Formats: sequence, C-alpha cells, structure tokens
Amino acid sequence: MFNRLIRIMRKMYMKGIPLVPQVISSIVRILYSCDMKPTTDISPSATIFHNGLGCVFHENTVIEDGVRIYQNVTLGGGGRLNTNLEKGEDHPTISKGATIYAGACVLGPVTVGENSVVGANAVVLCDVPPDCLAVGVPAVIKPRRQNRAR
Repeated sequence: MFNRLIRIMRKMYMKGIPLVPQVISSIVRILYSCDMKPTTDISPSATIFHNGLGCVFHENTVIEDGVRIYQNVTLGGGGRLNTNLEKGEDHPTISKGATIYAGACVLGPVTVGENSVVGANAVVLCDVPPDCLAVGVPAVIKPRRQNRAR
C-alpha cells in the first residue's frame, strides 16, 4: 500500500496536478511517519521496506531503479556544510541496485554508487563508489567482498 501511494503521488505531481500529491504526502506522513515530498524522484522499481517507517527524504533526492531502503533512513541536504551550492544541488543520489539499511543517514550532495551498500546507522558524508560498503560514523568506505570463502 505504501509503495503504491508513493507511486501515485509522484505520477500526479509529474502530471501537474497540484493538490493530490500534497494530500497524499500528508497522509503518508500521518500513517507511516515518513516525510517525503512529491518532488522526490523515486523510481517505480525502488522498494522502501516497512512502509517507510520513520524515513525522511530531501525534496530533491533521486532514487534510481532497484534501490532498497529500510526504515528510519534519512536522505537529506547538507545544511550549512554546503553553503556554496546552488539550491537544488544539495541532495543525495542513490544509484541503481544500492541498498540502504535501517537508521542510515546520507547527507549532502552525495552519490551512493551502483550496487553499493550503506550499513545500518552509518552516516555517509562523501560519495560511495560502485560496489562498495559504507559503515560507521562517519562512514568508512570498504570494497564489497563478492564471494565469501568459508
């Protein structure tokens, strides 16, 4: 139900219908404690688990195909850290196939690369290259092990 509401909200926004997306955004915030604006660009194939419980997404965040996001994730602007950026350039971009686990924060004009993983409760303040793992506070970038030997 949650993912369907988000798709409807985005579709109505893209068609230029002004009131319906705002109403859906308010309903999502009340029912699921998820703050997401209609301007957030979310791919229809992205999955937000646990009904987006506690998630907060910057209004210009871009979430590409196949992304998986768990509960209590913050995808936000950099605030005062990035005062030299133009409005609309201070948002995260989550690339294809990335996974962001519970409680993680991705802040500022950060790109999470394709098939990368942001670990639970990590605070990401710099770009994550493709096929990497970001863990810790602040996040440390490590290459992902593709085949684990036992």
